[in-house]
Amino acid sequence: MSTYFFEASNKDNKITHGEYDANSPEEVINYLTKRDLTPLSVKSVNDISKSKDFLSIQLFSSISSVDIMFFVRNLSITVKAGLSIVEAFEILIKDTKNKLMKKILEGVQGMVQNGQPLSTSFSAYKDSFPPIFIGMIKAGEVSGQLDKNLSELAKYLSKEYALRSKIKGALTYPIILLVAATVVVSLMLMFVLPKLTASFAASGVALPLITKIFLVVSNILTWNYIVDVVVVAGIIFFFSYFRTTRIGKKLFFAVASHLPVADNLIKKIALVRFARTLGNLLGSGLSVIDSLSIASQSINNQEFTEAIDKAIEDIKTGVPISESLNKYPKLFPNLLMSLIVVGERTGSLQEILITFADFYDEEVDNTLKELTSILEPALLLIMGLMIGAIAVSIILPIYQLIGHFV
Repeated sequence: MSTYFFEASNKDNKITHGEYDANSPEEVINYLTKRDLTPLSVKSVNDISKSKDFLSIQLFSSISSVDIMFFVRNLSITVKAGLSIVEAFEILIKDTKNKLMKKILEGVQGMVQNGQPLSTSFSAYKDSFPPIFIGMIKAGEVSGQLDKNLSELAKYLSKEYALRSKIKGALTYPIILLVAATVVVSLMLMFVLPKLTASFAASGVALPLITKIFLVVSNILTWNYIVDVVVVAGIIFFFSYFRTTRIGKKLFFAVASHLPVADNLIKKIALVRFARTLGNLLGSGLSVIDSLSIASQSINNQEFTEAIDKAIEDIKTGVPISESLNKYPKLFPNLLMSLIVVGERTGSLQEILITFADFYDEEVDNTLKELTSILEPALLLIMGLMIGAIAVSIILPIYQLIGHFV
C-alpha cells in the first residue's frame, strides 16, 4: 500500500486536493468517483521523488548532513519569526545553492501549497533525509509546536554532525597511513623489484623464496595496468555497496566485535545515537512505539536495531521500556537501564536520555583517542614490516650476486 496525492474537481468545477492510501491508482480513482469527484491527477509519493528531472539532478548531486542541518536551523528561525511555511520556503529556496536540495524544497513547497502537511510532503523524499527528520516535523504539526520541534531538531542534527566529525577526524590519520603504505609497497613491487630481478636472472643467481613470492605478486600487478585500475575500482565499489546491505552490516559488526577497543567504541556510538534520538522524539510528542521505531532506524547498527525491534513487540503488550531492553545486557549497560527506570517513574525520560547521550558523547571521544593511540603505531609497524620485507627480498639476491663473483 502506498500514499497517493490526488487532484479532482466536483460538480461545481471546484478543484480539491488530498491524499489517500491505496494499492493502486485505480483504487484512488474509484474512491473519488464514488464521491462524485472527477479525478484530474493521481500521483504516488514514490512517483514524485522519481521524476526524470529529479533523478537527473540526483545522479550528479547529493545532500550532505550540513545542508540538512542549516536548512532546519533556517526554517526554525523563519517559522519563529511568524512567516508561513510557504513564505519561509520562498526565502530558503532562493538561498539554497545545492541543486538537489533546491529541487526537493520546490517539490515540498508545491505540495504544501496544494494542502499537504509538511511532514507528508517531505515523505516523498524520505530517502534524502534521516528518519528523525520527518518524525519530529510530524510531531510538531500534531502538537502545534512546529517551531519548537524544528529548533530541537536543529540541535540534534548539530550534535550528530559533531559526533560524525569526531569519528572521521580520529580515523583520518590512520587511513592516510594505510593508503600511503599501500601506495609505497605497490610502487616498489611494480617498478623497483622487476628491474632488479631482471638483472639477477641475467646473472644466473638463484633467487631466495621471499624474492620469488614478491616477484609473483609483482608480475600480477604489472600484467595489465588497466586491469589493475578496474579491479581496484571494483573492490572499492563492491565494498562500499556491500557495507550498506543487511548481510554486509552484520559481517562488519561481527568482525568489529572481535577487535579490541573497536567493539567498545561501536557500542558507545550506537548508545549515544539511540539515547539522543529517543529522547528528542519523546520530547517532541511522539508515542513511545513510534519513537523507538525511528530510533531503531537511526542507530545504523544492525545488532541494536534487531534488539530494539524485538523490544517494541514487548512494549506493545504493555511491558515497560526498561524491562524490554533489559533482556539485552550486552548492548544496553546497567547505567542506562537504571536511568530509564528512574525516567519512567518520574516522567522525565526524555531529559534523562539526552543527559545520558551527552555524557556518553565524552566517553566516545575518550575511546576514539584510545583507538587512534593503538592504530597509529600498529599501522606504522605494519608499514615498516612490509617495506622491510621487500627490502630484504632485494638485498638478499645482491649479497648472493656479490658472493658469486667473489
